[in-house]
Amino acid sequence: MPGENTGFSVVVPLYNKAGQVTATLRSVLSQTLCPREVIVIDNGSTDGSVEAVQAIADARVRLLHEALRGPGPARNRGIAEASGAWIAFIDADDLWAPNHLEVLDALIARHPDCPLVGSGFRWATLPVSPPPADPAAVNAPSGEIDFFARKNCDRVWTSAVAVRRSAVIAAGGFADFLAGEDTDLWIHLALSGHFAVSEAQTALYVRGNGGIMETRQAELRRAPPPPSPNLATIAALLGDPAHHARHAMLRAYGDMLRERFARQLVYHGHGAAARDLLGGVTSRGRGWWLWWSVSLVPGAVLRFGARVWHLRHRLR
Repeated sequence: MPGENTGFSVVVPLYNKAGQVTATLRSVLSQTLCPREVIVIDNGSTDGSVEAVQAIADARVRLLHEALRGPGPARNRGIAEASGAWIAFIDADDLWAPNHLEVLDALIARHPDCPLVGSGFRWATLPVSPPPADPAAVNAPSGEIDFFARKNCDRVWTSAVAVRRSAVIAAGGFADFLAGEDTDLWIHLALSGHFAVSEAQTALYVRGNGGIMETRQAELRRAPPPPSPNLATIAALLGDPAHHARHAMLRAYGDMLRERFARQLVYHGHGAAARDLLGGVTSRGRGWWLWWSVSLVPGAVLRFGARVWHLRHRLR
């Protein structure tokens, strides 16, 4: 039995991806389960991205325009304009296997109560082609996960998921954050139920093209950023008695995020900022003591060690 309301609305935020957006949209339009519509929200591109989208002669593609506000507000505009009960997301430089939507549709049929479904994914660097269709992907093992438990959050990535439109609207949509706007939405959605994920890797996260995450990493090398707004979201939810039953899981998830963010700061030589973050961890295990100890190493030594580690990783 196909998933609810077969035919996804696909939302694509776009900003200066002229070299990639055509391949991205082709991977969407060539799906074995045809999308109902593909809504592209341009955020003020100046590199020919708009012209690349306009050159695609397909009635399913709708191009909307907004001022440069970031991917969160752009996706919210797409959600507001969408007609499908389910919204699938893909960034303008990522790629799908031809049966990606078919995999998501099968997940909806098997896990009808989940507000979010997602496929597996992998990373790749340019130049790259869409992953091939695996006929077995639709029947690949799947299951429901608690987003807050252990490292389940690593199984949820924006360009690999679809969300129930009514659930994402009820959760408030994407936050207007410079980074972490997607994580903020997953946190709120996870309060309403488990997510369904497939082991089939039908989405490709394309790196090496000057995307937002690479820009953030470059900024991180120069100076420590302000604390992630996701931590403020968790703190607010912990103060809300309506979510008392989920407080323990939220607290553990927040501790995990603090340790991860601190590790990034340590890699880039920002030991003091890492210790500030780690100071808010409520349950301190071996990982906490490791990163607290390493953060005491002088920043120049930490940055040199990180360069050596990355060089060794590339050579291997």
